[in-house]
Amino acid sequence: MEAATADHAAALAAVTARAGSARGFVVDFTVDGNTIVPSPQVLGLEVDVGLLTEHGPWLIGFAREALLSASERRRGGVHHTDPTLAAEIARLAFELLGRSPTEAVVVDPAVGGGVFLLAAADCLSGQPADIVRQLYGCDIDPLAVAATRAALTVWSGGVEPPAVNLRVADYLVPATLFPRADLVIGNPPFLSQLKGSTTRDADDRRNLSDRWPGVGRYVDTAAAFMLAAVDGLAPGGVWAMIQPDSVLGASDAEAVRARLTAAAPVRRIWVDDARRFDAAIDTVAIIGRQGSSGDVAMFAGVPASEVGVVSLPPPKSWAPLLAPVRGVPVVNDLAVAGKPGAVAGKPGAFACTLGDFALVTAGFRDQFYGLREAVGEDPDAEVKLITSGLIDPLTNRWGTRSCRYDKRVWNHPAVALDLVADDIRDWVRARLRPKVLVASQTPTIEAIADPAGELVPCTPVVTVEPHDPGDVWRIAALLTCPVTTALLAHTASGTALSADALRVSASRLVDLPLPANADAWTRAAASARTGDVAATGDAMQEAYGVDDPALVEWWHSRLPSR
Repeated sequence: MEAATADHAAALAAVTARAGSARGFVVDFTVDGNTIVPSPQVLGLEVDVGLLTEHGPWLIGFAREALLSASERRRGGVHHTDPTLAAEIARLAFELLGRSPTEAVVVDPAVGGGVFLLAAADCLSGQPADIVRQLYGCDIDPLAVAATRAALTVWSGGVEPPAVNLRVADYLVPATLFPRADLVIGNPPFLSQLKGSTTRDADDRRNLSDRWPGVGRYVDTAAAFMLAAVDGLAPGGVWAMIQPDSVLGASDAEAVRARLTAAAPVRRIWVDDARRFDAAIDTVAIIGRQGSSGDVAMFAGVPASEVGVVSLPPPKSWAPLLAPVRGVPVVNDLAVAGKPGAVAGKPGAFACTLGDFALVTAGFRDQFYGLREAVGEDPDAEVKLITSGLIDPLTNRWGTRSCRYDKRVWNHPAVALDLVADDIRDWVRARLRPKVLVASQTPTIEAIADPAGELVPCTPVVTVEPHDPGDVWRIAALLTCPVTTALLAHTASGTALSADALRVSASRLVDLPLPANADAWTRAAASARTGDVAATGDAMQEAYGVDDPALVEWWHSRLPSR
């Protein structure tokens, strides 16, 4: 055992000893069958006896996380779940199970410090000594398993769970670890596959794709735990997992959503409204049950309260489930331009969309890096670099606001075309045409027109190039509108870096419907040309046949105040 791990184990042994003694019995802290000597420094600390008596079982897991550095928590996706939240999720899950939990088998596939097994234990009926025999769990961290074993021993009054119930193992590796579960519940590690420090190695990627064909390499590890949980259910069983809310809308997770819909559909979702985890990410708890798909009950807050019931969308995106909870207005009965055979007044498969009207593209990382040697400062530049930070609704901030590109601050970022990397030079030159540029990670859709074709978009700016260059201002108006922002918020909720932002992507913009009232759209384009955001929005509302003051107020509240 490494020195740091040994120190952590000794500290956890001391917390365990104090928690046990507060309840009148002795509890050993064991790692891989070895009893750890408690740290005398920790034993000597003054601790409120009432705190130890009431919260002792939960303190062991809390101490385990507190011993880890911030970088260790990020690399391992280790973020403690508050006991009150775990209790709420367990309650919602057992309610969905719909039968007496007296003999229910409960599995936590990533036990951490045991908080979810403790929450499940409080929901089960019977003697504590019998209940701990119904609880199973594993983790790849031996200290996590040891902390969970100690926590359950303290909770039960000194009865240690059977050795086979808690194991050091990876739940994502196919194996018969535990009996089929009535409930699989937990907070699996959030390990984004877009960050080098948390990406899976080649063997792990191969194992996941072999086990669940179609599950892409960029799916967050937490999403894979949902699939494994469903695989481990008994007939009629329930699964409940804390997840990053991006799993509801991320395109890479579509295969995961499809498998869940087919095997154990989502029936309840709890939405975190206060970022209760020590991580810069918005979270949800997703709860499903084997059986047919049905409506989804939405919950928020602690204690959890139901905030609505909605239909489960197709697997392509579950992001619309988040929108009502986050205050996004529902837009109904739009007047949209239709192709032959369209259903009047209803957006759908026959509605004309932005994709019929323009080419919508987004740059990639190679374009970002291919511009490095070509960007310099030039207030008189003919070709200008535009980042998301320079885009406000209908206002190009180039030259009036600084921006960041390639870890530097720029005041007048210019592009020297002869210095652009060879492999992206054609791409850059192709962008020098009339277009609209759209920022990403913003509360509303924020777009600027480039009728002269002098701006080069910097990833992740999205480019919209009209088939008819004369339609630049019509597209700018279409995107500066309460209706289109609300539609995008419904389809993209949960995919941005924060709950208040939109992750604008080319694939989502192309599906925006075109308005039916061409005259009002033309007036909106004229207002967009003058930079009048409010007038543009009002005219576009008319173009879509929408008269909804609440929608307009919501949109105005999200516009940048600068």
